[in-house]
Amino acid sequence: MGHIGIKGLHLAVDGLAISNSSDSPCEVCAHANIHRSPFPQQTTNCATRLLQRIHCDICGPLLSSYGNFSYYILFVDCYSRFISLSLMKTRDEALQLFIQFQTMAENFCKERITILRVDNAPKLIKGQMEAHCQMCGITYEKTVPDSPSQNGVAEHTNLTICSMAWAMLIDADLKDYFWPFAVLTAVHIKQRVPHAALPSNTTPFKLWFHHRPNLSHLRPFGSHCTAWIISNNLSKFDAHGESGQFLDYAKEAKGYLIWVPNHNGGGRTLKVRRDVIFHDHPTPATSPPVPPHYTPLWESTDLPDHIHTNENNPYVHAWSNTLSMSLIQCPPQSRNR
Repeated sequence: MGHIGIKGLHLAVDGLAISNSSDSPCEVCAHANIHRSPFPQQTTNCATRLLQRIHCDICGPLLSSYGNFSYYILFVDCYSRFISLSLMKTRDEALQLFIQFQTMAENFCKERITILRVDNAPKLIKGQMEAHCQMCGITYEKTVPDSPSQNGVAEHTNLTICSMAWAMLIDADLKDYFWPFAVLTAVHIKQRVPHAALPSNTTPFKLWFHHRPNLSHLRPFGSHCTAWIISNNLSKFDAHGESGQFLDYAKEAKGYLIWVPNHNGGGRTLKVRRDVIFHDHPTPATSPPVPPHYTPLWESTDLPDHIHTNENNPYVHAWSNTLSMSLIQCPPQSRNR
């Protein structure tokens, strides 16, 4: 019968000794017509406290960027939907970054991570990562191969962050070379706005820090601005400000990261500044030139005011590793300086 359905066939034809009761699963039909089972629209096993379940995902490889980063890794708390994002040059850094996140998050929240849910990335499901979770008593949840929806919290977060970052780069007329700043800024914003999985008057920031966020420090990504020049050699008639573009919020200081021209050579330098005047919204302009030997992302407020991008400069080698954002983020307005 060509492997068609036989429901009601015995009522419509003669000469076949079959009935609806003989409709058993056919292996040939299963091979020909098997399809994906639908995923549930809503989860039935939500976390009830901070760090009960952490969703993890790696995005990349991405385009060549400032700081030589090719990947980033997300850790999303299921209960609060608070996001911790770290930039990576290689996937091998995943374990080290998870250990850093685990230590800082558990100390901050006074809770322990119970479950870690990951996809089937080799660096997450095999080797040292799994051994570390077993040693720490963390339940390791892996998605079924080719079923990213089982880690939907991390996948949707990843999609949102990428969409926000791409839109901000277009709006600021910046090259995709600056995507690390865009994704970090997107996370900074996403923490402080309502989430569909949370009550309407609640944000991930509030559940994590236990107070409402203050958004007065937010500025449009890529805004043209004027930053205070830190120098003891300026006369009263010298310019006390320099033009630049806003790229991110400082993670270890109460200030902004500004992309400003070098005064003693070509290219530009990333500086952290507190005294900044912003000039309206991002306007279409030529993207900042990419220096031939770009400086890496800053890691400390002890960086000098100017970093020259030549091979003999000791600061270039001292800060040439990587930027990992502070996983327990404290917003600029909440720190006492």
